[in-house]
Amino acid sequence: MKNTHSHRNAATPALTCRRLPLYLLLALAAGCGRSHVRADGLSGPPDPVEMEAMLIEVDPDAPPGGQITAYDAQQLFEDGQAAFERQDFAACDQHYGKLLDRFPRSRYAPSTLYNRGLCLEQLRQHTQAAVHFRRYAQLSTELRDRRDGEFRWGYNLVMSGDYAGAIHLYDELLPAADLGKADLAECHLRRGTALLRLGRYGEAERDLKKSMQRVNEAYAPHLTGNDLLAEAHFRRAEIYQRLTHEVGLKLPVASMKGDLADKVKFFRQSQSSYIDALNVQHSYWATAAGLKLGELYEEFYQDVMQAQVPDDFDLLTKRFYFFELRKQLQPLLEQSLTIYEKNITMSERLGAQNEWVTETETRLSRLRALIEENQREASPLDEAPPGAEPKAGPSTARSAKARKTG
Repeated sequence: MKNTHSHRNAATPALTCRRLPLYLLLALAAGCGRSHVRADGLSGPPDPVEMEAMLIEVDPDAPPGGQITAYDAQQLFEDGQAAFERQDFAACDQHYGKLLDRFPRSRYAPSTLYNRGLCLEQLRQHTQAAVHFRRYAQLSTELRDRRDGEFRWGYNLVMSGDYAGAIHLYDELLPAADLGKADLAECHLRRGTALLRLGRYGEAERDLKKSMQRVNEAYAPHLTGNDLLAEAHFRRAEIYQRLTHEVGLKLPVASMKGDLADKVKFFRQSQSSYIDALNVQHSYWATAAGLKLGELYEEFYQDVMQAQVPDDFDLLTKRFYFFELRKQLQPLLEQSLTIYEKNITMSERLGAQNEWVTETETRLSRLRALIEENQREASPLDEAPPGAEPKAGPSTARSAKARKTG
């Protein structure tokens, strides 16, 4: 990923007469110039100096002493920088927004577009961030600056859900001759993610594999902790998790067996890719993979529990069927619980605290409650009237027979 700092290309005037009352600024304007010496040795008038404009706003409703506010573009720019550095992104957005609104032609305006985009990105206002990065790219006169804007623009298009716009941008970027292998890896990763979101799984996987290939070419053998590689494995795992979930389990039994085989195949592919993401050892993507790996098991349990049952099952048979099914699937829940617990332990070891860790804690608590509830559940036959037995359907025949002969 390209370096995205909060004060790229910041203009720093060598001489300034800012933060002065307007009348004093006008009186001292000549002092901010350089004296011109004529050929006869006499001093002439100073050369004019282009200065940043100062704006004075009067708020008659403000308390005494605060009715008049004077500021200029440089001060707003520096205030925005300071807010970004202390991670006060709301204040950062406010300062940079005021600069763009009040001083749209300032020499600080182009850099401010980029920097405000970063603030909006941190605030997860990705649509607005994309607008700022696109405008920065359009105004950039240097190719490197334009590329910086385009890469952040593309990322925020994906994050905002404008997948078609992101794919179009990366289709234009990928053939560019100036991009290095790391840049190409990021382009393939972002386009692959957009294709994944649109359900175009085959195209998405091809892009993600190309991303991994480019990462290896750019960084091998130093791949531990590489964020692009970790995310590429993570996104590939998401493809197969989606495919796992999308396979329904429907009757007749012969069809259900084939569906279950496909579901297990996709499950294992997703599991393998999440483990690959974990093994890259990037703290953010490792905790993300830990959460999603536990979710994979949890979803598989829920999907099987929602499988179709024969229409001729009476109420008691259905209760017995689901009771036995929960018992058979309980190890899936316990495995999911173990993964969540390990994810919490890993996050504590890495010092990671992010949305993935928070979600893991929530799921861990909920899953423990579900496991305990299943363990407390009594057999339907223990509550049934004397002589009542479930019908021996395809999933209950063996259990029913064992009970009769036991």
